[in-house]
Amino acid sequence: MKGKKTGGRAKGTANKTTTFTKIIINNILSDYQSSGLMAEDISELEPKDRLHIMIKLMEFNIPKPQSVSLDITNESKKTIEDNLIALSEENEK
Repeated sequence: MKGKKTGGRAKGTANKTTTFTKIIINNILSDYQSSGLMAEDISELEPKDRLHIMIKLMEFNIPKPQSVSLDITNESKKTIEDNLIALSEENEK
């Protein structure tokens, strides 16, 4: 029965633990930010460390671009005229 789902939560059902954990972390960060301590702590960092923190925080808001390769070489050397001739020959049959 490899590959078949036999138990657990139904497809599309949210993971309660993940949702709960995200809420807790969000609340902690919100309290930290609203207290003013976050800005104070960040301002006390070395510039390179501050930049490193900002980059890490941006990863949660801005999706990372993914490289995509595109092969646009055309293996077929047929011209439009060749295609039209082939189509007309098919219609004659």
